[in-house]
Amino acid sequence: MVDRQIGGLRDAVDEKLVSLLRRNARMTLTALAQELALSRTAVQARMARLERDKVIVGYQAILGERHDPAEDEGLKAVLSITFSQRPCSPVVAKFRHWPEITSYYSVTGPHDAYLVVHVGSAYALSQLVDRLSGLAGVASVQSAVVLKSDLN
Repeated sequence: MVDRQIGGLRDAVDEKLVSLLRRNARMTLTALAQELALSRTAVQARMARLERDKVIVGYQAILGERHDPAEDEGLKAVLSITFSQRPCSPVVAKFRHWPEITSYYSVTGPHDAYLVVHVGSAYALSQLVDRLSGLAGVASVQSAVVLKSDLN
């Protein structure tokens, strides 16, 4: 049997709550309570625990097709990182303090991690890549600029 407490999800209700919030982060407590067959207080307590346990670390607006990306300032990129030392946690801890880094993923494959970054310009991206490349413990950094996302 799988221990659901690993990763902060304790039961099927937590899994359903997270699933509902992933589909619509603005869902009201009342609507969540109805979907989960719980009281509003119970839902609020679960959400607080999931936030405290860092299962839920934020809520975001996902822009629809009517949003004009040309109005955005800056660009988004995915950086592939290869670490030169283990453990890599001291390097990863530094990423939390860099506002350009919006997501971090530890991965399998030819690279050790992917970073999603949002920067003001191609020049700012170049500087960020240089800063990352200069960190002790980072062997290589490769970047790919995001052109568009068709899933959201």
